[in-house]
Amino acid sequence: MSREVRGRTGPLRVHFATSEVFPLVKVGGLGDVAQALPKSLARRGHRVDLFLPRYTGLPAGRRVAALDVAAGTARARFEVADQGEHDGVRYYTVGTAEQLPWDRPEGYVEKDLASFVLFSRAVARLAADWRPDAVHCNDWHVGHVPAYLRTLNAPCRSVLTIHNLAYQGLFPHSMAGELGLTEYGTGNLLAQGITHADAVTTVSDRYRDETLSPLRGCGLDGLLRERGGAYSGVLNGVDYDQFDPGADPHLPARYDVGDLAGKAVCKAELQRTSGLPVDPAVPLVAFVGRLVKQKGVELLLEAVDELAALDAQFVFVGRGDRFERAFARAARFYPNVAFHADSREPVARLAYAGSDMFLAPSEFEPCGLAPLIALRYGSVPLVRRVGGMAQTVADPGLGLSFTGNDRAQLLGALWDGIERYRGGQGWARLRERAMRARYTWDEAAASYERLYRPPAADREKGHRR
Repeated sequence: MSREVRGRTGPLRVHFATSEVFPLVKVGGLGDVAQALPKSLARRGHRVDLFLPRYTGLPAGRRVAALDVAAGTARARFEVADQGEHDGVRYYTVGTAEQLPWDRPEGYVEKDLASFVLFSRAVARLAADWRPDAVHCNDWHVGHVPAYLRTLNAPCRSVLTIHNLAYQGLFPHSMAGELGLTEYGTGNLLAQGITHADAVTTVSDRYRDETLSPLRGCGLDGLLRERGGAYSGVLNGVDYDQFDPGADPHLPARYDVGDLAGKAVCKAELQRTSGLPVDPAVPLVAFVGRLVKQKGVELLLEAVDELAALDAQFVFVGRGDRFERAFARAARFYPNVAFHADSREPVARLAYAGSDMFLAPSEFEPCGLAPLIALRYGSVPLVRRVGGMAQTVADPGLGLSFTGNDRAQLLGALWDGIERYRGGQGWARLRERAMRARYTWDEAAASYERLYRPPAADREKGHRR
């Protein structure tokens, strides 16, 4: 499909489409990425406009545009509202509370498919009118954007980032007819994005390789293999302005690698608020995350009796109806186990800062931002060697790791960590190495810059791949 491509060599204009962004709406790591990556791009001199659904309860903002959007029998009049500039990025909400109300998302639940298709079409229409160099789409919620950009012959590149291949935006054939999506093929919004985007990325090289196999490809490995070199891994970073124990407003005391007195204060506060004995000598192990099977919570619950028998304290933080009751029961039964059914940022930050070790036993993990954040807070990660965690924590020797899917290996790694903690100087050196590790957004931003620009051959021909 021919179309004009500008292909500038100077600063770029990028539209960033996402279902969540910290601090307005955050479900998981995507919310942090959506805040940090555009910020890093803006610091490099690019203009970035971020587009978010207008969820119930978000500010009304200043209306800057309105457009009628249709997808089959579904129709809505969208208003685009300017929410102001944050860290050099212009935020916009897109939607209409009267005709298309959205509750704030509680998880990666594939609901409101029609709403996200309409939102995607609105984002694509805006790109066709405002003419950015690229539209960066994130996960299945906006997987329809690259396909619709082609229909509109919009003069911009599209980049799709897969943050978790397990969530795909599936819909039945009947809904495809109702939404007028039959021409786009499969009833899968993420697959539409993979098929039609100019470039497809995921959030680590290791996870990219894993998703090319049937074991971790979630039924899309064949489609991903077809994209060949257009599918790449770009490792996520950490926004160290946001995650800094020396300046974190959520902590009762600040600290850094040269002075850890504040970390001891945070540990005592975490023990106190968790109903655990305040004891600086006992190792405190934390888990922070969504309580879903992917995060390894079934393994933790299978091993909870043996965990509780260790000379350590355990604090679990997260939400997920299926598992909350089991963690709550364990906390009631064992005096060294605590559970916070909470996903608020201050609770998570205290868990990072107050713990000595951080559990991340995920069955699979595209990147693993939580262990990277834990490093900065001096909580040594214990990870399963999968996905991005093998690339960032296990292979560089910044933490503890195990392989396989049985509790003996988890418990063995944890026992090793407890022994090393009690060893004194060796643990102090490991913690210092962890706190000094840096995974910034600079390298990722540079990689995306290259993807936003069309290849030289396309610039000369003036059309897509």
